[in-house]
Amino acid sequence: MKIVVVGSGTAGSNFALFMRKLDRKAEITVIGKEPTMQYSPCALPHVISGTIEKPEDVIVFPNEFYEKQKINLMLGTEAKAIDRERKVVVTDRGEVPYDKLVLAVGSKAFIPPIKGVENEGVFTLKSLDGVRKIKAYIAGRKPKKAVVIGAGLIGLEGAEAFAKLGMEALAVELMDRLMPTMLDKDTAKLVQAEMEKHGVSFRFKERVSEIIGNPVEAVRIGDEEVPAELVLVATGVRANVDLAKKAGLEVNRGIVVNEHLQTSDPDIYAVGDCAEVIDAVTGKRTLSQLGTSAVRMAKVAAEHIAGKDVSFRPVFNTAITELFALEIGTFGITEERARREGIEVVAGKFRGSTKPEYYPGGKPITVKLIFRKSDRKLIGGQIVGGERVWARVITLSALAQKGATAEDVAYLETAYAPPISPTIDPITVAAEMALRRFG
Repeated sequence: MKIVVVGSGTAGSNFALFMRKLDRKAEITVIGKEPTMQYSPCALPHVISGTIEKPEDVIVFPNEFYEKQKINLMLGTEAKAIDRERKVVVTDRGEVPYDKLVLAVGSKAFIPPIKGVENEGVFTLKSLDGVRKIKAYIAGRKPKKAVVIGAGLIGLEGAEAFAKLGMEALAVELMDRLMPTMLDKDTAKLVQAEMEKHGVSFRFKERVSEIIGNPVEAVRIGDEEVPAELVLVATGVRANVDLAKKAGLEVNRGIVVNEHLQTSDPDIYAVGDCAEVIDAVTGKRTLSQLGTSAVRMAKVAAEHIAGKDVSFRPVFNTAITELFALEIGTFGITEERARREGIEVVAGKFRGSTKPEYYPGGKPITVKLIFRKSDRKLIGGQIVGGERVWARVITLSALAQKGATAEDVAYLETAYAPPISPTIDPITVAAEMALRRFG
């Protein structure tokens, strides 16, 4: 069987490795624009800050590792078209035949139509090459003031990196809070306060209308010119759908797939940032542009091609980050989005400590849980704290995936030891707070 993968990022690389484990004889070919296989995009801000020393350090495995697995690499190669009748991928290096085709074409940074956005000193944070350019620019020009357009996850991680390098960092966000798709206003304020302590400032409900200077010298926000020697555009990403659309596959915001990750052509699969899957809360189509989702999709697609009856489950988009030692974990729906979707919810929130009050070294932690009123099921959560957020958010996400109710969370069996956790865990207390509001 000839299996061709278009895309050498997280989804494509992992698919190739999973497929090789399941089928030792298949001819597996990976076509990718970049010169290397998988690296970690989530690590890129830490390369800028210097926490990770070199850009090359974020490459997961060298190309030789895949070649030893008898995976044929066509890197530095662009897929131009898919001929579905002849079952070939047309590239700038010739045609590649397939029996099964996997589109792992990822996403691209969205660049808003801002005057001067193409000027020197304006960057996006999406690729290894982009990080190299940012580092070279910082080393050469030694900027003191940075402006980040967008206060989502990538924008905040970029702002943190610039602040750690000693720059004044300003994040400009069109919405009324940071991380607007992941946090409600009350939890977002906790993150904002921590970032402001470390020199990151914010302007909300405003937009950058112009980038002035080449190299950049300032940005225009409304009628005001704000000094800036470096600009990061972090206004989100868009799924790469052009190749699929040109081939006549069903496309919305992403490439439409079924529960097995097959596109409208059953011999073509889509995985990773480009694939449009199902939201676990609303039942609507959504994108799940997370590294964890990319790996799970890769696994399901490989197993399905190998003949297993497996499905990719609807997503809660569980995510976590750390900003200046403050951990932020989220999953599911926010209160605000629930209102927009017409879902009546009950929320419970608790602010406490990561350790018993009598034990030294405890750090503040806030847990907010969101339950659907009609069936009392857990459908969202936000945790902001100084430590051990990761364990709590994946526990809650797992409970949500299994259909847990407010009662299930409130009476959850937890673990206790004074140096690690309180007797009554904050996640159970937050559920109790919600139970009181159910009446």
